[in-house]
Amino acid sequence: MPRQPKSRLGRKYLTSAALALFLAAGLAAPVPARADVDDWPMLHAAVFHNRDIIEGDGVVILDAPAQADDGALVPITVRVPPEVKGPLKSLTIVLDKNPVPVVAQLHFGPAAGEGGERRFSTRIRVDSFSHIRAVVETADGKLHMTKGFIAAAGGCAAMNAKDPTAEAEGMGKMIVKTFPPALDTTPIWQGQVMLKHPNFSGYQINPNTGELIEARFLEKMVVKRDGELVFTLDGTPSISANPNFRFTFGRGEHNDLDVTMTDTDGTVFQAQSKPSGS
Repeated sequence: MPRQPKSRLGRKYLTSAALALFLAAGLAAPVPARADVDDWPMLHAAVFHNRDIIEGDGVVILDAPAQADDGALVPITVRVPPEVKGPLKSLTIVLDKNPVPVVAQLHFGPAAGEGGERRFSTRIRVDSFSHIRAVVETADGKLHMTKGFIAAAGGCAAMNAKDPTAEAEGMGKMIVKTFPPALDTTPIWQGQVMLKHPNFSGYQINPNTGELIEARFLEKMVVKRDGELVFTLDGTPSISANPNFRFTFGRGEHNDLDVTMTDTDGTVFQAQSKPSGS
């Protein structure tokens, strides 16, 4: 099992807004996952305050591999089908057995769009075989959930490179792109944001020293289209290294994206969109 983070930043992320579940549950640190324990009741209470959740009604769809060879880079996509109309309030992605179960929380703004098939894709770390859940809050305040199961392991402690210095090399390089729809009548565009960042989880060991690497990961992302908010994202170390996000947003006048990211070290990264193919 991964060891608990002992650094200042490692402790800090346990009390961030995105990880309020630990405070609500009265836990000072993550509890190692046990395969024979159903963690969902505790997570339901801590993250959603035991609010009613409608499961499997088709409002939200989750695409995730049943089995992944690399637990550190597991692609997932959350979709809201076009027959679901109206604005969305939020999206929460939960991985029951991860040391940090809340993968990400998104809060949508007016530029997120109100029709068409809305999507959000990223890559995540999976520490052990686990259920994964996507919970969407619609404008009427109702929560809708779908879930899947991913067979993968070891993602939270895995490293992309053998040397942490090499892993962090080039940190901060950021690319933002937009992709127009094939039909002018389509109400949504697509965007992509890529950031060069190791997203150190606090569970990885430096092979040169044998010590835990201090946690440093994407904590907040703000995406705006033509100055209007598309969404804010609260990130956690359950997002893979070199965060990569693909998402839809509502059609605007110019469809230019401005993205600001902040990591747990307080470093701010900013970039604007470039046309597809550039």
